[in-house]
Amino acid sequence: MNTFNSIKKKFKIIFNEIIQQEPSNYEIDEAALPAYAHKNILIDYLFWKRIEVAYKYAQKNKKTKNVLDFGCGSGVLSYLLAKNKYNVTSCDIEFSPLNLVKTKLNFPENITFIEGDIINHKIPENSFDIIFALDVLEHIDNLTDYIKLFKKLLTPDGIIIISGPTENIFYKIGRKLAGKRFTGDYHVTNISKIKQDFSPYLKVKTIKKLLFPIILFEIFIAKK
Repeated sequence: MNTFNSIKKKFKIIFNEIIQQEPSNYEIDEAALPAYAHKNILIDYLFWKRIEVAYKYAQKNKKTKNVLDFGCGSGVLSYLLAKNKYNVTSCDIEFSPLNLVKTKLNFPENITFIEGDIINHKIPENSFDIIFALDVLEHIDNLTDYIKLFKKLLTPDGIIIISGPTENIFYKIGRKLAGKRFTGDYHVTNISKIKQDFSPYLKVKTIKKLLFPIILFEIFIAKK
């Protein structure tokens, strides 16, 4: 089995190489490569812990086979899942950061890549046992359209695992202290509002808050 820590180490090396090659790149910053490669222990913990929590929660369902990595970014979660025998569909609006990673790493064959808006792709209902949407939904204005799509694509016993920032004052201060590549203003919502948007359509339950008592990120699940 490919452990979380071994894959984390591999990707941090690759991310640092890419950042050195691309010292100023909007797409790389949006995919959070500088955060995942950051030397600060707290920032490293916050960003990698969300992937670890989501992955370990998914492992509780031994029957899980087909998963969707929505907003796959650099592809780190997709790679982790595929290396551990999941059939993965990875999608994002555009693949610039992922393509840079692909120049340095061969991805498993059990990943299907979809570039562009997934709403425009015909995917059969009940296709996925788990849908991951980690740190991506805060970018989306018309979230209801995606929630309805997720519900349709999810198997009857499936779950959606969502993470995102609180956008509170401590979170915003932290972004500024982290450095110039962390101060974007592209988030249109926060994890609390995202959870409210899911509630009319699916049952929601918080599984982790980072960090206590000052909450900067939250991870929750949604299911039918």
